[in-house]
Amino acid sequence: MWREESIGEISDGRFYTGNDMVRIGTNDCAGCSDCCRMDPVIVLDPCDAFEFVRFLGRSVEDLLNEQIELKVIDGLILPILKMDESGACSFLGEDGRCTIHTFRPGICRLYPLGRSWENGDFRYILQINECTHCTGSKIKVKKWLGIPDLPPYEEFCRRWHNFLEQVREFLNHNDPEGTYRRQICIYLLNQFFLCDWSVDDFYAAFDEKLNQARQHLGFAG
Repeated sequence: MWREESIGEISDGRFYTGNDMVRIGTNDCAGCSDCCRMDPVIVLDPCDAFEFVRFLGRSVEDLLNEQIELKVIDGLILPILKMDESGACSFLGEDGRCTIHTFRPGICRLYPLGRSWENGDFRYILQINECTHCTGSKIKVKKWLGIPDLPPYEEFCRRWHNFLEQVREFLNHNDPEGTYRRQICIYLLNQFFLCDWSVDDFYAAFDEKLNQARQHLGFAG
C-alpha cells in the first residue's frame, strides 16, 4: 500500500537489510496492543493466505466477512484483516494479545518497520512516531521478522509486489475506463487467495500460480 509521505517524513532516514541492527525493541510489547487498535489497513498477500490454511486449517474464503474483508487498495481488490467497530483487529484477544501471533501477516511482522521500494527491490525502513512503546534497544531485522528462512520470503515479496505493479500499470494503460478491472481483480483473488493453499512448498506453488497468471494476462516473456 503506497504512502504519499517522503522517506524523510516517516522514517529515521536510514535503510536496513535483514542482517542490520535497528533500534526497535519493545520489551515483548508487554501487553500493549495500540498497533492492533488503531484501525490499521493490513493488506494480506498469498503467503498470509497459506499461513492461515497451515495453522488455522481455514482458507481466506472461509474467513471472509468474519476476520477478513475485501477492499480496493491502490486500484486492486485485495483481502485485508477486518477490524471491529472500535477499530481493533478481529484477531486481537481479550487479553490484548494477538491470537495468531505465530503466523501473523507479513505487515504485522514488519511493524513498525516498513519497506521502501525502488526499481523493483526494497530496503527496510524504521517508521518513526508509530510504535508507542519502543524501548530503543537494538534487534536484528531478521530476528524481529521471525521468519526462519528470510531470503526466499524476501524474493517472494519482490515477485508479488512487482507483479501487482505490472497489473496496475497494465490496467491504467489498457483499461482506463475500468471495463475489465473488476474481472481481472476477481481472477487474481481466485488465483492467489480464494484457492487451495494446502500445499507443502508454498514458494514452489506460488511460482506456479504466478506463471499461470502472467500467461493468462499476457505478461509472459
